[in-house]
Amino acid sequence: MAKESYDDLIFQLGDLARDRLPGKPNCPRSMDRVYKAEEAVVARRDELAAFEQEMNDEDAAYQAFLDEQEAEKVGLQATVRKWKKAVDAIDGKVKDLRKTLATKRAELRYAADGLIKLEAKIADMELTRQDVSRIDVARTNLKKNRLTQMRLGREVEDLDERLSTALTPEPGQPGSAGILAHKRLLEMEDEAEVRLAEHERRMAEVDQSIATLEEQVKAAEDYLDQALFLLGEDVYAQRIADAQLAAFYPRLDRAQ
Repeated sequence: MAKESYDDLIFQLGDLARDRLPGKPNCPRSMDRVYKAEEAVVARRDELAAFEQEMNDEDAAYQAFLDEQEAEKVGLQATVRKWKKAVDAIDGKVKDLRKTLATKRAELRYAADGLIKLEAKIADMELTRQDVSRIDVARTNLKKNRLTQMRLGREVEDLDERLSTALTPEPGQPGSAGILAHKRLLEMEDEAEVRLAEHERRMAEVDQSIATLEEQVKAAEDYLDQALFLLGEDVYAQRIADAQLAAFYPRLDRAQ
């Protein structure tokens, strides 16, 4: 018969002692370490479950948004087809404007991302106490980038207003229902783009939080295992009187 592992037996003894000894006068003080370790495991698992639920909720909310858009599109697309000639005429007039607006929106997003990265870089430079002159240069660039972002923001607002005006038919204009339906479809495209970006950003954040918490859960579980092992060693060293625990003592004697 193969010799039993001392470490395995000690761990099993500690695990059994966790169930047998709480509240008893002969309970070792090392039991307190087990209680605290268990609380940490439960807390980390609860946090992990909350983030996993948040990810599920975000997925469900995004899918609901897509479903609502698809349902709304059905009627709008039918109206656009009905007034196709009027819609094609107005769409030809705003085609270049839409391209310019799309370009400026992309530039604005890029500028916003660059601003966030530069702010983080400056914070890191200040934290690591880098040369003051380098920090001043970075702050000057930050001010310039903020002004650029503000100008781009105003340009996008102006282009948005111009496009909205161009897609708003005059009272009594033939095909106005089709033009308004087309306008709404374009608005929905913009809404979908923004919502997708928000969804991807939030999912990435939650995914990173989950990855971090999974590591913390593993660390907490490892610490709990260590606490149970130490409890087992205390119980064995004291040979605490308990019929089920005592069955381990001769096995541990032989395993040493």
